[in-house]
Order: sequence, then C-alpha cells, then structure tokens
Amino acid sequence: MESVRKMEDVAEQVSTIGKWKLKVIKDDRSAIQKKTFTKWINTYLIKVGQTIEDLYMDLQDGNKLITLLEILTGDRLPRERGKMRFHKLQNVENCLAFLKRKNIKLVNIRNDDIVDGNPKLILGLIWTIILNFEISHDPESQASAKANLIDWAKRACRGYKGVEVRNFTTSFKNGMAFNAIIHRFRPDIIDYEKLIPENAEENLENAFSVAEEELGIPRLLDVEDFLIDELDEKSIMTYLSAFNRMYSKVPTEEELAIKMYSDRINSDAKKLLTWLKTNIDRLEKRIYKMEPELFEKYKEDLQHLKEEELPNKLELKEFLADCYKNIESAEAEDSLTTDVTMDKLNHYWDAFERCLADKEACVQNESDRLIVVVIDHISDKHQLCKISAQN
Repeated sequence: MESVRKMEDVAEQVSTIGKWKLKVIKDDRSAIQKKTFTKWINTYLIKVGQTIEDLYMDLQDGNKLITLLEILTGDRLPRERGKMRFHKLQNVENCLAFLKRKNIKLVNIRNDDIVDGNPKLILGLIWTIILNFEISHDPESQASAKANLIDWAKRACRGYKGVEVRNFTTSFKNGMAFNAIIHRFRPDIIDYEKLIPENAEENLENAFSVAEEELGIPRLLDVEDFLIDELDEKSIMTYLSAFNRMYSKVPTEEELAIKMYSDRINSDAKKLLTWLKTNIDRLEKRIYKMEPELFEKYKEDLQHLKEEELPNKLELKEFLADCYKNIESAEAEDSLTTDVTMDKLNHYWDAFERCLADKEACVQNESDRLIVVVIDHISDKHQLCKISAQN
C-alpha cells in the first residue's frame, strides 16, 4: 500500500509540473500575441493619429475597435459617444454585428467580454479580425487562409539551403526562412550566403531590421519571441502576412532570371556606355610634343587602361550581351528602363578600340621621336664639348 501511495504521489507531482509548464507556455504565447496584436493594430490606427498601449484596456469602450474596422474595410459604423457602460457595450455590439454581417464567425464572444477586458476573448476577437482582413481577405476562404499562407512561404523558400518550411513555428525559429523570403524578392538587400543557421538571433535581427528599413514592414516580432520553447503560430502568421501582401506572387525561376538580366542591363549598360565615351574623349586628345614627364605619366595611364580596366569592361560587355540575348529570347524587352541598346554599346566599343589602337601608334611614334630628340641632344652636346676642347 505504501508503495502504491508513493507512486500516486509521484504521478500527482508529474501532473502538477506538466500543468505548470503548460500554463507557462500559454502565458508566454498570450504575452507575445498581446504584443504582436497591439503593434498590428497600431500600424492601422496610426493612419488616423491614434494608437493603443494596452490591448486589454484600450478596446473596452469599443471606439478604437470601431476605428480599426472602418480603416480595414472603408465602411462607416455607428458609434456611441457616451462613456457609460451602456455606451461601451453598444459600441462593441456594433462591431460584433458588423463582423457577423460580413459572414465572419465569432465563437463565444460577447460584447461584455470585451468591455470587461477578458484577455482570452479579446485575443480571440483580434485574431479573427487579422485572419479575415489581413491574411485571407475573404471570409468565405478563411478555412484555407492558413494553408494558402504556408504554401506561399514554401514556394518563396524553395531552393534555399537550410530552409524547409513545414509549419509556422519551428520552421522559422532560426530566422533563415525570414531571410530567404526577403532574398527571394529583394536579393539586393540580403546577403543570404553569409547567414549561418546556428546564429539564430543574428539571423532574426537581420531579417526584422532589413524588412523594416528597406521594405517598410513594421517589426511586429522581436528576437526574444523566438527564444522560448513553444513559438506562437498566430503572431508569426500575422507578421508573414505583411510579406505576402507585398509579394503575393512568387516568381518562377525563369522570371527571377529575367529580372536579374534586366536589373543588370538597367544598372550597368549606361555605366559602360559612359566609360566608353569618357575614354574615347581621353584617347582623342593630342600628345604630340608633350613634356617628357607628362608623357611618361600618360603612358602609365594608358597601360593601366589597357591591362587593368579594359579586361573588366570586356567581361562586363560580354555578360551584358548574354543578358540582352536572354531578354530578347523571353520577349521581355518591356522590363528594360534604359535606352542603351547592345547595338549602341557595340558601336562605341568599336570606336573605343579604334581610338586605343590609334593612340598606341601615336605613343610609339612619340616615343621614337623623343628618342631621336634625346640622341640629337646628346650629339649636339658632344659636338659642343668637342669644339670647346679644340679651342
């Protein structure tokens, strides 16, 4: 009997510890949700000069909840201006009735739950609003909203080393997936190859800061939100939805290649043309009877141009030629914003090569002339010395 009682005591302790851990996890998730949802609401309320600080307290009178729904939908809702409990209940009821008219299901959420600051039900209400107006945009497809978002994330991260999106929690824990999504659409602002999966905190900070500074996506999440055992799925979905809205269509490999070709042409073709024109002008300048010191400096510059600059520019020209060819094959000329064509580059390249060849010949002739001048100078000096000696 004694052993049975001990076993029962141990079982009770294990159960108590398990319940305590579960409560800690739930508390962590609730705290993260509260913070994330507050930030999300403020991204909309700030548009009309308003914000909230405490999610559970600042929605109780229903006014800011009405404002949020008006911003999200463009509709006007009736609003009670009084401050009595009756007015608060009516404002929240107006919100709940509005959502029901939009065919949005509200499970066990009453107006007094919100007015009384019920944390669980307030979180539930805000999540329902996020799910319908931020993630799915269609109450009829609410059930598939999660599946659509995870599918979008999978396609955005496909092919990235160290990333396999299976869910909205562990798949995002080390930050690599967030960086992969940004890099997929904006490879110019993320150096993905330098990221190390084991450096989770650095990866997360990099993604959040780049998204905020370069894309204008608010930092709804913080690095510390990922340092707990059980991540909050709803908060991560809320944050991801901002990327999904900005880049809803995941480009194919072919589309990404075309974008890379067009980006390089748009940025580098004009630079190459400017380099060609500048050096053609330099090469056309006369060097005849130039001071010896200046002439030596000119020869050094010409050698640098030929041996250092020219090979790099030739490599760029050949690369741009391939880019133009691929753009033409894909019939994607509309993606080009520059008026510099490959024909124009070839025209100026030929002119540059002619000028370079002519200048090299001129330099050789000038070198020969200077040698003769030096020899004559030495000869004259020798003759003067000889005459002087005879006298």
